[in-house]
Amino acid sequence: MQCPQCQYENPAGAIRCAKCDSSLDLSGETATSSGTTATGAGATVTSGAGASGVTEDWSKPAAPAGVYGFAQALVPGTVLGGRYEILELLGEGGMGAVYKARDRELDRFVALKVIRPELANQQEVLRRFKQELILARQVTHKSVIRIFDLGEAEGIKFISMDYIEGQDLRSLLRQKGRLAPEEATAIIAQVCQALEAAHAEGVVHRDLKPQNIMLDSQGRATVMDFGIARSMELTGMTQTGALLGTPDYMSPEQARGQEVDARSDLFTLGIILYELLTGKTPYRADTVLGTLLKRTQERARPPIELDPDLPRYLSDVAVRCLEIDPRLRYQKASEILADLEAQRKPRNTTLLLRLPRFRTVEELSTKWIGPALAALVLLLAVVVFRGKIFGPVAKPKPATPAVSLAILPFRNTSGDPSLDWLGPSLAEMLNTDVGQSAYLQTVSSSRVSQILHDLRIAPDSNIDPDTLRRIGEFTSADRLLWGQFAKFGDQIRIDVTLRDLKQQRTFPLKATAPNEKDLPRAVEQLAAEVQKSLALPADIIKELQARALKPSTQSVQALRYYNEGVQLAHQGKVLDAQKSFQAATREDQNFALAYAKLGQADANLGYGSEAEQAARKAVDLSEKLPPQEKYLIAAIHARTVNDNQKAIEAYENLAKALPEDSDVQLALAGLYQAAGSSDKARECYGKLLSRDPKYVEALIGMCGVEVMAGNPQAGIDYLNRALALAIELGNDEEKSTILYEFGVIYNQLSKPEESLRNYQQALEIERRLGKKEDIAQTFKGMAQVQDPLGKPDEALKSLEAALRLLREIGDKAGVGDTLIDLSNFYEAHAQNDQALGLLKESLQIQREVGNQTYEALCLNNIGANYADKGQYDDALTYLNQALGLREKLKDPVGVADSNYQMADVLAKVGQFDQALKHYLTALEVWRRVNDKRREAYTSYGLGNVFEQQGRLGAALNAKAEALKAIREVQDRIGMAEMVGGYADSLNLLGRSEEAQKSLEEALAVAREVKNQALIGQSLNFQGDSFFYRGDLKGAKGRYQQALQAAGRTTDRRLVLISKFNLAKVAVKEGRSRAAVSELRGLAGQADALGLKYVSVECSVYVGEALVNAKDYSQAGQELDRALARSEKLGLEALQAKSQHLLATALRLTGNGAEASRHYADAHRILDEMSAEAKSDTLLKRADLGPIYAESAKWSRSATP
Repeated sequence: MQCPQCQYENPAGAIRCAKCDSSLDLSGETATSSGTTATGAGATVTSGAGASGVTEDWSKPAAPAGVYGFAQALVPGTVLGGRYEILELLGEGGMGAVYKARDRELDRFVALKVIRPELANQQEVLRRFKQELILARQVTHKSVIRIFDLGEAEGIKFISMDYIEGQDLRSLLRQKGRLAPEEATAIIAQVCQALEAAHAEGVVHRDLKPQNIMLDSQGRATVMDFGIARSMELTGMTQTGALLGTPDYMSPEQARGQEVDARSDLFTLGIILYELLTGKTPYRADTVLGTLLKRTQERARPPIELDPDLPRYLSDVAVRCLEIDPRLRYQKASEILADLEAQRKPRNTTLLLRLPRFRTVEELSTKWIGPALAALVLLLAVVVFRGKIFGPVAKPKPATPAVSLAILPFRNTSGDPSLDWLGPSLAEMLNTDVGQSAYLQTVSSSRVSQILHDLRIAPDSNIDPDTLRRIGEFTSADRLLWGQFAKFGDQIRIDVTLRDLKQQRTFPLKATAPNEKDLPRAVEQLAAEVQKSLALPADIIKELQARALKPSTQSVQALRYYNEGVQLAHQGKVLDAQKSFQAATREDQNFALAYAKLGQADANLGYGSEAEQAARKAVDLSEKLPPQEKYLIAAIHARTVNDNQKAIEAYENLAKALPEDSDVQLALAGLYQAAGSSDKARECYGKLLSRDPKYVEALIGMCGVEVMAGNPQAGIDYLNRALALAIELGNDEEKSTILYEFGVIYNQLSKPEESLRNYQQALEIERRLGKKEDIAQTFKGMAQVQDPLGKPDEALKSLEAALRLLREIGDKAGVGDTLIDLSNFYEAHAQNDQALGLLKESLQIQREVGNQTYEALCLNNIGANYADKGQYDDALTYLNQALGLREKLKDPVGVADSNYQMADVLAKVGQFDQALKHYLTALEVWRRVNDKRREAYTSYGLGNVFEQQGRLGAALNAKAEALKAIREVQDRIGMAEMVGGYADSLNLLGRSEEAQKSLEEALAVAREVKNQALIGQSLNFQGDSFFYRGDLKGAKGRYQQALQAAGRTTDRRLVLISKFNLAKVAVKEGRSRAAVSELRGLAGQADALGLKYVSVECSVYVGEALVNAKDYSQAGQELDRALARSEKLGLEALQAKSQHLLATALRLTGNGAEASRHYADAHRILDEMSAEAKSDTLLKRADLGPIYAESAKWSRSATP
């Protein structure tokens, strides 16, 4: 065997070169379950900017690029799939190659892992590719390679993934021989974090090695190549006895061909640590078999024996990892990390800043962020209801696990297609009659239908054992029932099979109906037989029968149309569902539940008045129905008329009787979520997932809960689990939904490129499926990203495309909602009049369709629009209407939002006490529903009001709380704004030195995200720091830069504040006459823009300029006005300045007695401010210090 490094001929079977000690081919290759080895592309490439982010096991130096003849297929310049431009071959091997490519859609570099065409039809190879994508996307961590998608173009299958500039760990070892302990520890710690994330998702890597660990130029380690990884939750992927992994890095369990768990990866990690510290692997032998046997029989020699200078703790960590018995090793990667960190010196950490968003809290509910969050909540709340059971209080749950039963649609074997409707209807009727309790859980018909669709199992398919296993796996059921029916004359015979998947037992059952009219009775009898066959106790069967709820109709045809409507609604075919429910009510005009479902369909189609009419009729018809059915109808009616509180009450009653009913739990979770009760929603979703971990709707719902609670990473983890299931099942509809939700979340996290990429992937699928409504929603999501990315034209096109599609399909409600989004766009671009027109058009639509929730949103946004225009009376009128409507709807989140908007406007008109009241009302709600983002912005608003009132201690505390909350949700725009605002509070307290770090951070983030408004704000705050220290030159420079940044925005308030700051510097520099005219003009503009404090402050500086110019008469008049306004508004700092300047003017004109009183007032006010702040540092400010000293002096020495 020839060494690939020195070309020395070694004996056959040698594992290391006898001359240079290099590892020979097989030891570094991955053994697959077939007994072959797998190589691929990804060796370290040192050309240009760096090397690839792919693994070395895809490339062997002994096999030059092109040796397999595949490289010629994709030469540089080739464009794969019209999207990926091939730039260079990074490595090639037996399975395929890896290329560096440019993603032309997103304009970024990616690595493409391409499979050789001749292997593309081999199931094991394709399974490995698919497995890599599924498992890698399951694991979301910064130290795990990001796999984007599995694609196919021009007959070539490939995986797209992150391109990492750097080299793999094997290459680094070749360069250095071994690593310094500190460097080795840093790498291993990162790999521990990656493994902990993988193991938490039940994923064992099984092929960890230096070739699969990439290092970038900053030393960041990334684990990759999950090609033979295995989920601990999956079975059937591999068998005991199969040899998988790389021999040099196998655990003893792998070497023996045994089952492995997370501890196998930790053994491998010990080998890697050993090699990093010593330059050698711990199990050295002449052959592969020898090295495998050694690790199963011999304990490794401690690394410290090879190098006594090594730290003892590192040697001990490696030795414990390498215990032969897994029970003696570390049990979790986090345990290794804890031991490593315990020995390392504390390190200063650098705050990871998230991309920011400039507009403050009003946008969180009514602008770009709000509709996205609202859409997410509404999407999660949408559910198809099914008439179920209600009765006596449920018995305690059994100690043994409940039976879980899935009933499949029945096959029509009569040869008459007109009877096809009976297949799903019989299954639905049987599902209802069998019932459920703590002892018996039935999988909802809608969930069964979705799983069959995902698995591509047609209703008339034969059910073989493998199909049964798959259905059981994805429904989490341990009993399955399927069957067929046939019609002989009028008689209908039903034959079913009940299969116990655990015990592998089968029970044949049958029932016969003399005619269609008697089908319900026949199904009742069949349900009783099913209950007996499940070996349930007699009292449980009696309980199930007592609870059974059937839709109250005597018409089989009405029941047929009803069940069809339920199925169609679940499939998203709301218009067809509406027609079916209408048919059901025509067949039976007293069918209350059908009327309720009709109202629900009407509401979803935007027919508000028709929806309310149908739902009301359902309630009227339910008077004589059993209580359980009345509760269900009441719940549907309450949701139809947007009374969430009544809907919650009704569903809570149903849930008490049906704690195991998935449909009830899902509906209740969505309602709790919409009401802001995150903890209750989380509990409901948690129950669903504990019973069925593969319940995609519950995973998406849990994602929404975590995002609303300020835990976006946890939300992403749930979505990744859902996406892995959708990919595994090949469910494009679910995949597009999940990708859309990824777009929403990444936008909220201010990761626009990631957001746009997911939206585009969703759009591609939706176009292929022809889902116009979904396409429209995705266009709206894309617009939210495109505009902040500096692509307003594209954003406008996206919104207009969405509006056009919704008008085309006649979605009146959707049109109204999109008009709100379009108005937000125009308002963001300072086109307030156009925005206002769109909002009023939407308001009319919302009233027509009866959507009072969005009616209130329109009123709220119209009020905010008028506030932006400076029409504060009009603003308050509309905001009061919005607040009243939201209070009527019992919408706590909406009420809080309107209170915030009211507070914002009241602060602008100088009604600070009223503003505080509304802020505090909003803050109470945000804290109760755990909405950290809105809590942050509201606390920040409180801080601003406190600041203007001169309550600087309270202001600092409020802004500190705001900053803490905004950091928790990783809103980088909010962080930039609030870090700067917090720093300016420190400036105002005379603590400018403390503020420096925060000021620098705020400016750095603002520049990073290229937000000119935030850059201008941060520069103004830095100018304040210089100003309060008396450095007028430094202040002037920053204020000039701030004005330049403001000039690149449409923010008139920022421009005005920057101009004012320069004017006040001019006064302090003695250029008083030039500043007077400027300041008087700015005072009037400030009033119009709602900057009352700035307006009064302009007057104070005019007074100071006139005093400096010795125009004491004019100065006195100006300062009297400034003092009167500052006292009326409660602006203590400006009162102190006005009192001092007025006193000075009086003293210099010989009126010492009156001057003394004003000096005393100035001194008293500053003392009160200092006491409130619990600090005298503010009295050392360059602008306040002289006032305090002079006021103390002249209040004592002035004479009458």
